[in-house]
Amino acid sequence: MTDETPAVLAGEVNGLMRDMVLMLRRVGAEQPVTAPQLSVLGSLLTGPRRMSDLAEEHGVRMPTMTVQVNRLERDGLAVRGRDGSDARVVTVALTDEGREALSAGRAHRIDYLAERLARLSPHDRAAIAAAVPALSRMIKGAPTDE
Repeated sequence: MTDETPAVLAGEVNGLMRDMVLMLRRVGAEQPVTAPQLSVLGSLLTGPRRMSDLAEEHGVRMPTMTVQVNRLERDGLAVRGRDGSDARVVTVALTDEGREALSAGRAHRIDYLAERLARLSPHDRAAIAAAVPALSRMIKGAPTDE
């Protein structure tokens, strides 16, 4: 990168993130659980979530999240419930099968990425490793120490 202005860097990061997402979708295309389903399962790992919160987190409308949850429920990977404080609120929880599917899907992705990283030079791997903390801060919106 020759110009590190925020706008130029944002464009480059945006393109790379798009390519990364597409690469991970392709590698998971033959898996029993789709990339969007894995993402929803990952959101449930910490405990039951409201449908509306899932939709907001994943940047989709409720009908889209309903379709995803219907599929997860149909496949035994998630189960719907009710919020104890408000029976009108629908929650979604991970099943044991869902936890296993999430673990398998993540392992498949990590194995694939590890293979790709192993092909890079030590210098390139070190550069990627050095970028991870900054990318994490960017995603979380955290200020830097500088």
